[in-house]
Amino acid sequence: MSGASAAFSRQTPGVIISTQPDGLRLVTQPDHAHQCASLARAWGNDTFRRLEHWDDLVLATEHHDDGWEAWDANPEVDAEGVPVDFPKLDRRVHVDLYSRGVEAVARMNARAGLVVSRHGQGLYEKRMGLDGAPPPREERPEHERDFILGQEALQARIRERLHPAPRPEWEWAAYRLLQTWDVMSLYLTWGLVDRGQPWPLPRVPRDEGDEGVTVTLTATGDGASVDPWPFAESTLTVEAPARTIPDRVYRSPELRTALSSAVPQRLRWVLTPA
Repeated sequence: MSGASAAFSRQTPGVIISTQPDGLRLVTQPDHAHQCASLARAWGNDTFRRLEHWDDLVLATEHHDDGWEAWDANPEVDAEGVPVDFPKLDRRVHVDLYSRGVEAVARMNARAGLVVSRHGQGLYEKRMGLDGAPPPREERPEHERDFILGQEALQARIRERLHPAPRPEWEWAAYRLLQTWDVMSLYLTWGLVDRGQPWPLPRVPRDEGDEGVTVTLTATGDGASVDPWPFAESTLTVEAPARTIPDRVYRSPELRTALSSAVPQRLRWVLTPA
């Protein structure tokens, strides 16, 4: 597994921070999720077909990071005064936030809640195997084991509520599509596109039951090329709000003041076929 893939297999949500020439650029996780949903709404062509229950999947995508609104509203710094980027958020904090977010989505829409719960579980299990074999559960900290088991129990309850129960093939394809949009958005908002790094997205399903293909993102001057092309239109423009603050040491209250004083930006990227 490459260092790039490892970074995503370790991801734990929080504010998305990238270092830019003019400072630290911050994108909230809910805003990232809205961008993911815009990718989902644009998805689909003769090769990449939409699944059944597409609206439920789009809803799951739009709300898969809702649990982080409270954190994003009050971000913190680490012991060195550096704003906490999402891979560095304490996992004891993460499991509590994510559990509440999943439960809220499940109350809104059971099928969407199922997809978001699998996404949350995947954060602790190498994205359900997309990034290699998950580590043995008995070797994990107790709070991580409890979170994984709790999500599996929730998923079982949700399946009992849905008639007919979701097919395993649908669940696996829906999960992988959410991973695709999640990483595609992070490639843009986390600044990886600015470094010119190509990024492979593994096992992207073309339909239910499909083992999937690798979709590769490659930086261009104003966005990225996508190969093979999975969207309905010939090009796609996506956006995300952001704020940029000076790159310096902060105390947590100072960070919040800096963010509230920063001028909002509207970031735009153009996606094109390779």
